[in-house]
Amino acid sequence: MFFKILRFFCFLFIGVVESAEKTTAPTILYSRQSPFGLIEVVTTNTRGLLGVCENEKYYPYQSMFMQGDATYLGLWYQPLATTSFCFVENFEKVLLLGIGAGDFLSYLLNYFPKTQVDVVEINHVMIDITKKFRAPKNTVNFINGDAFKHIARMKKSYDLIYCDIYFMKPFIAKEYKDFFVRVNNHLNQGGVFVWNAHIPFIPRGVVEDMFRNFENIVASITNDGENIVFLCYQGPQKTKQDLEIVAENVQKQHNFRYALPDVLQKFEFIPLADYETWITKFPVLS
Repeated sequence: MFFKILRFFCFLFIGVVESAEKTTAPTILYSRQSPFGLIEVVTTNTRGLLGVCENEKYYPYQSMFMQGDATYLGLWYQPLATTSFCFVENFEKVLLLGIGAGDFLSYLLNYFPKTQVDVVEINHVMIDITKKFRAPKNTVNFINGDAFKHIARMKKSYDLIYCDIYFMKPFIAKEYKDFFVRVNNHLNQGGVFVWNAHIPFIPRGVVEDMFRNFENIVASITNDGENIVFLCYQGPQKTKQDLEIVAENVQKQHNFRYALPDVLQKFEFIPLADYETWITKFPVLS
């Protein structure tokens, strides 16, 4: 009798587990092998919210986006990058190094539809996902290639260069040699460079090189402590008070989903004496 009862509860437990797995198991909407592994677009527990995953690891998501919503930014660091909108006077030409699932691209073009955008993405599958699920109506020049090699040979200059290169191996750090010098050479006057730096995998020496190459840097660390978004520019320093006025005016003009005055408050204006505080947040990697 005891074993029958035990067997009953075992079957009951297995049934509950299987039911929970069916409830939480994502629906795969897109699956394609890339040079860097299997890439999938899957449903999440939030209706309409899709996640982009690698190699059947369904959490955390590499990217997240809301179907039919061009202004949803689902990762901690993404709204922080929009602070660049109060630094740049003219959004005529923009370069995106790394595209994710087209999140920042979609947001940018929603508010600045006349902007000419070049996108450099090493993974052709991510370009395909962006075209398939984000369907940008604007003319976007997609370039399937290595961002570091591209910027080493390109001739064009931009008002905004946004670097969001996803990698999980620090050995790629050697690719950053002369990277910030080249970024400087391809920024228009008054332009800004935005860098999403993933703390565990960016060597401290790379961050030091960034500080050496820009006169002015502001930064914000994400709530989860995993990323720092740096905004870098040359020329006269912009005070926080001046930028608060600009942010208010630009917000009234465009009505951004993530209000610029609020996002700006998350940034620290880094004086020279405090550079070391930010540099030491990154690991010493060879």
